[in-house]
Amino acid sequence: MRHQALQTFYQSCSAEDQAGQRSLETLLNCYCREVAGAAGQIGIGPLFGQGDWPMALRAALGQGGGKAMHILLPHSGERLLVAVDQASATGNYRYRSPFYHKSPGRPWAPLDWRILATLLLRDLANQNDVPFNEELLEQIRDSVAVTGAILAAPQPAVPPKTLAAYLDSEQSLAYGHPFHPAPKSRQGFSAADLQSYAPELRARFPLHYFAVRREHWLQQSLLPESADALLAAQAPTGLKADDDFALLPTHPWQARYLLSRPAVQAALEQDRLRDLGPQGPTYFATSSIRTLFHPDNPYFYKCSLHVRITNCVRKNAIYELDGALQVTHIMRTIGPRLATQFPGLRILEEPAYASVRLGNDETPAEREAAEGFGLILRQGLDPADTAGATPLLAGSLFGNHTRGQARLADIIGSLARRQAAPWDAIAEDWFSAYVEQLLPPVLHCFFDYGIVFEPHLQNVLVGLTHDWPSHVWLRDFEGVKLVAGRFNAVPLDAVDARVRQALFYSEDQGWNRIAYCLLVNNFCEAVAQLSALHPSLEPRLWRIVGHQLRCYLAQHGNPNAARRVNALLAGAPFPAKANLINRFYKRPDRESTYIPLPSPLAHLDLGDA
Repeated sequence: MRHQALQTFYQSCSAEDQAGQRSLETLLNCYCREVAGAAGQIGIGPLFGQGDWPMALRAALGQGGGKAMHILLPHSGERLLVAVDQASATGNYRYRSPFYHKSPGRPWAPLDWRILATLLLRDLANQNDVPFNEELLEQIRDSVAVTGAILAAPQPAVPPKTLAAYLDSEQSLAYGHPFHPAPKSRQGFSAADLQSYAPELRARFPLHYFAVRREHWLQQSLLPESADALLAAQAPTGLKADDDFALLPTHPWQARYLLSRPAVQAALEQDRLRDLGPQGPTYFATSSIRTLFHPDNPYFYKCSLHVRITNCVRKNAIYELDGALQVTHIMRTIGPRLATQFPGLRILEEPAYASVRLGNDETPAEREAAEGFGLILRQGLDPADTAGATPLLAGSLFGNHTRGQARLADIIGSLARRQAAPWDAIAEDWFSAYVEQLLPPVLHCFFDYGIVFEPHLQNVLVGLTHDWPSHVWLRDFEGVKLVAGRFNAVPLDAVDARVRQALFYSEDQGWNRIAYCLLVNNFCEAVAQLSALHPSLEPRLWRIVGHQLRCYLAQHGNPNAARRVNALLAGAPFPAKANLINRFYKRPDRESTYIPLPSPLAHLDLGDA
């Protein structure tokens, strides 16, 4: 299979070269999808003319077929050249040669990630008459350095036991988002911090505890127990909450940051806070970096972390803490009906939070402290579920480049051997089972309740029973939104105005977000990974998506669903988040723009799918 040749190529390179190669690919992915494709600046086909086409590219095309991709940067006159397997409506190109560029009046020259990043950002600046974005260039540099450090570390074998396999999937994302210009950027981490706290380097560490005087303690809980009691129950032996102080764990990097802030230093001097230091058992960093896991704790701890990870500084603002509880309340209201309709669905609630309140949150320092200490308790994995199914992070399979391909090949290859069936037939059945678990409940929540989940690859766990998809877990209520004018599951009249503002989307915002996360970020990448292993699968897998969309309409549809889904089935473009453009303009995530992505359903006969 071709994926084995790609893995061999990557393994033959140094970690630094692998990281640079992958940055080239993701940068070109972004530019082709968001800019060059729509502008008609991409040509894909056989080499034309003679001239000075690079010999390595000719050789790549001659040895294994494929086509030449030629891209024009309109404002600089630069041309880019690389061999790809074939054209791709979704921009999921498979690159087959070194990359080259040609400046006006000069011969073709090898292209590395530094040159490409500079060329693209310069051309975007000229196109839009804005200054060159040095901040984004630095994020790209940081992402390449982080990726190189990850790839230089030994890659452990996948463990057989359920929770160990789950944790391995959380800590295995060596490559990151395939359509983000800086997928591994985490500005604020030093090289030493990376070694200590990166999940991809198998980070584990004790929590850093503070004691908070109760008059400065901030908490809410929808559980019978208070957040204070829940945190105290999991605190290390020897640490006790009392009538005067509550216990608050933090990420150790965040603790170091907080201890440098004047407001926190003053609170420590006044004995409103006490620094208890790192204590207790080691927790494991999951794929988000700041959400921490311990197998004996019934809750994940989603910590604040003043580090810019890809797009955002990951702090828990007070309105986000309150918003998580509101979404949990909503999901508890409709949860019994969802469980009956979709027995394989699991939703990880966020039913409690804790922080500090050093004042009335009116000064920047007081708000920073409240955000900086903010901690969300997320429901853990139910042992009753993990007794029968192994949860794996979807991103570890579909968004992890060669390593994800290898893991998928192992899973489906094992099934094919056990069932004595062709690999591609098993892959179709496996993908169909996955789509059937995920697509109907996500669309049902949107069209029937006005609830917008974000089922992207880091928010979905796929549960495998004997290697077959049998469950899905949805998580991270920070991204869950409600459609203004359609949401009516519970009244929210008493909810704070800032919380309401953050929770509600317009109808179109909600659809763009859910369609992007489900169809583009998730299914496009799953199809790309599986068809990289077996190229003839691609149209067959998209027919499965079309079939599942039809089944959803037949079983759960309503007029609003019919309008949106029938448009998809008729070939309407998918909304794709423009990560390069959004980072170029430094837009907050809520203001992200979407571009129309040509639909892979457009030219398929879906009648018998």
